[in-house]
Amino acid sequence: MKTVSPLVLAIALAIAPAAAVIASEQPSPVTVDAPARGEITSRSAVNYRDGSRSQLHTLNLREGQVVQVSIEGPLRGRLSAFYGSDELLGASGEGAQAASLVVRAKRSGRHTIAVSGVDASAYGPYTLRVTTVEAYDGRALTPGASISDWVDAPRRLTLRIAEAGVYTIDMMSDDFDAYLKLDGPGTALTNDDGGDGTNARINARLQPGDYTITTSAYGSERASGMYRLTVAARETPDAPLSDGGPLTPGTPVTGLYEGTGQLYTFSLPARRLVRIDMQSSDIDPLLHLSGAGVDTTDDDGGDGLNARIATLLDAGDYSVRADGAVPGAGFYTLALSVEDVPTDVGGGAISVGRTVDATLMQGMTDRWTFTVRSAGDYAIDMRSSDVDSHLKLLRDSETIASDDDGGDNLDSRIVQRLQPGSYTIEASSVGSSVAGRYRLSLERR
Repeated sequence: MKTVSPLVLAIALAIAPAAAVIASEQPSPVTVDAPARGEITSRSAVNYRDGSRSQLHTLNLREGQVVQVSIEGPLRGRLSAFYGSDELLGASGEGAQAASLVVRAKRSGRHTIAVSGVDASAYGPYTLRVTTVEAYDGRALTPGASISDWVDAPRRLTLRIAEAGVYTIDMMSDDFDAYLKLDGPGTALTNDDGGDGTNARINARLQPGDYTITTSAYGSERASGMYRLTVAARETPDAPLSDGGPLTPGTPVTGLYEGTGQLYTFSLPARRLVRIDMQSSDIDPLLHLSGAGVDTTDDDGGDGLNARIATLLDAGDYSVRADGAVPGAGFYTLALSVEDVPTDVGGGAISVGRTVDATLMQGMTDRWTFTVRSAGDYAIDMRSSDVDSHLKLLRDSETIASDDDGGDNLDSRIVQRLQPGSYTIEASSVGSSVAGRYRLSLERR
């Protein structure tokens, strides 16, 4: 029996309590699919760093074999796995009952499994189980595949597509933050948290051919553990998929977001009340509208996580970028509605020393323009008994000041030193679902 040298013991103490101390005691054997029973008592080997105690078991594995090691029973325990008796392969997290650990044998031979209490007060019986994990056999994946695999470095898998279509690739792991990469004919996509939690997901239009899926952990994190990978063909919407282009009022389009925003355009012959909606159950939509002096973005202005921009626009050409607020991929719908401008809605021109009364419509932002002829301090007030007013002051599409409750009660007020030039006031409500009357004034102080 090989005993532990003082150097090995010192290393074990240095990394405790993540790993149990390997003590010079006679381990009991455990085999795959044959449970072994043990108990942590006051006579078990002690870890002098934290006072926890451990029992050892030997396990013979062949090179590349992947097993799951787990404990059941009253013991609040943790697990550590070693090649031989001193090369640490992994450890379970701090846990209660039913701690588990996946181990992949780097070399054939005897491995040591240490069962430890989580602290100095953890005692009790346990059952140690070792079960085989059927890992990926290396064959090319096809739609419908669902595999389990072990990763301790980026792993490349072949995906073979026979029919053009939209496909979803999911990578799920409880051991690390999953990261997916897909490369192939006309395709170069990556994803981190597009799935649930820290799982990864790629939705992509793929043509027939061979692709490479690379599985790994996000960023600099070193992946070590199991993951599950699935490939599924998705039902596509009845409408043709759009990659951007002209956007027609009253005619929604369906697109597939794959990590890069898609650009749409529309034109207005005269001043109009415009509403743009981007909806999706796959991604968190993000809208950006620009053109004719307008540059605005919305994330969750619609229902739930959907995006909505409702505003008054002057005659001119505009572009809309349909994007995602967080990493992800999936289908979305984009709709444009255009209406005539009601009386006293939407803003207009306002001059210094003037007060105007207007109506703020639900979800709208009114835009008022004015010109400063001489430098000085100017005060902008938005008063309302109907809405929680919000003001924003812009010059050349850049925000230079904003305010929510700087006036009386919920009224807004901006006092700003301004240089000669043209400015825009955006008047809106903190609650986008609220509409009502308001009074806007612009004064030089």
